[in-house]
Amino acid sequence: MYEIGPYTIEDNQKREDRTELIDGYIYKMKANLPIYGVYLRNLYGMITQALNGTEEYARAFMYVGVRLDKDEKTCIVPDICVVRDEQQVAGGKFVEGAPDVTIEFLGSDLEDRKRDLFLKLTKYRDAGVKEYWIIDVEHKALMVYDFSDVTLPRHYSFDDEVPAESIVPGFSIDFKELEEKVKKFYEMAEFTRKMKEKKAQQEK
Repeated sequence: MYEIGPYTIEDNQKREDRTELIDGYIYKMKANLPIYGVYLRNLYGMITQALNGTEEYARAFMYVGVRLDKDEKTCIVPDICVVRDEQQVAGGKFVEGAPDVTIEFLGSDLEDRKRDLFLKLTKYRDAGVKEYWIIDVEHKALMVYDFSDVTLPRHYSFDDEVPAESIVPGFSIDFKELEEKVKKFYEMAEFTRKMKEKKAQQEK
């Protein structure tokens, strides 16, 4: 769902619900299942760890507004973006202009999926983003658009080690390792739940 404007970034920031602004239209961002956040945070951690080993400026951001067109009509909020130009974040509030890499997790809401697959794809490509990752947790698959090379995406599954040269030269992301991190998170959560139940029973 979207609200026809034209709206500005100032209008959008006054709202209390989760939204993003694209070409003057306000789009509501639906909440996803908790498992999406677990994948997102673990992937962000893997990327951040890799970036920490680089000498040149390179930083990953999660849920940060991006003034993609450097105007007041668009402020997109990618799940993760990677920035290599420190001047783009010098203002301290938004990423100014196109990040090097943007990553979106496809949610369960149909309208959100369509926006990630079509509208954001076009916006990111036209603004100069180098690479766009679309991750589908439900089907354990992802597409990587390399806008500097080809127009068709490269397809991977969660069994693959995915090249991530645009993030860090020589870097790749092992999605089997990501799956293992998510599995361990839920195992620990289940262990913690059982321990709390056991303690509650002993205190009765």
